[in-house]
Amino acid sequence: MRLITSILFFYINTAFAFEPHTANYQLSINGIKIAEEVRTLHDLGDQYFYTANAKTSGMAALIKDYTISASSTFSINKEGVDSHNYQILEQEDKQVSENYMIDIASKNNTVMSGLTKTQPNVVTWKARKGNIVDPLSLFLALSYDLKNKPEQSKFSYQVADGKSIEQQYYKKTENQVVKINSQAFNAIKVDRINSENNNMQAYFLSGYQYLPVTIKMTKGSKKYLYQIKDFEISEVKKLQVSF
Repeated sequence: MRLITSILFFYINTAFAFEPHTANYQLSINGIKIAEEVRTLHDLGDQYFYTANAKTSGMAALIKDYTISASSTFSINKEGVDSHNYQILEQEDKQVSENYMIDIASKNNTVMSGLTKTQPNVVTWKARKGNIVDPLSLFLALSYDLKNKPEQSKFSYQVADGKSIEQQYYKKTENQVVKINSQAFNAIKVDRINSENNNMQAYFLSGYQYLPVTIKMTKGSKKYLYQIKDFEISEVKKLQVSF
């Protein structure tokens, strides 16, 4: 029995594992290129550490110094991606504009905030039964499900961002043509559904570990566009996010 359990544990943790990688994105808002973002995944053995660092670039950097640093620690279980910790720090001209930190315990159905400049009180949220993801690990949760649940067309996630827990729903459409560096690829398109205030479309490629190569988001009057510039699978030894 122990041998069978060990084999099953090994299978779950290797067949569905992510490769450590670095992906570079160009961020545009309302058609204007404003920032470069680097997303890096580290394999910690039984967990993963995912970071995202964005900084204004080009002409935008001359107008405003804007940075975002975010990190997510998560693991994979039989349901998929399950977050443990999420942090985000946004700064404008060296001044903190947003800073949230949360600890996530899906086994207890709870999310608890940490004390930060923009969250001066500890808040605890009660979640539904099941996995919980954060805004950063959400895209890897989609990647995982697109790869390992090919027959499924609709997905739902509990997303905790330090302000609330929201149930989000997504639908996939296959064989959508996207262009990367003037080359056309067939991608999987994922749309967020049942949302009036936050629309999102993302395109995922199997050749990029089912990572999103294009992300389109609309928040109010602003239209955000993330486009992948390059992608490299490698063991990254130096962590990029510090708080």
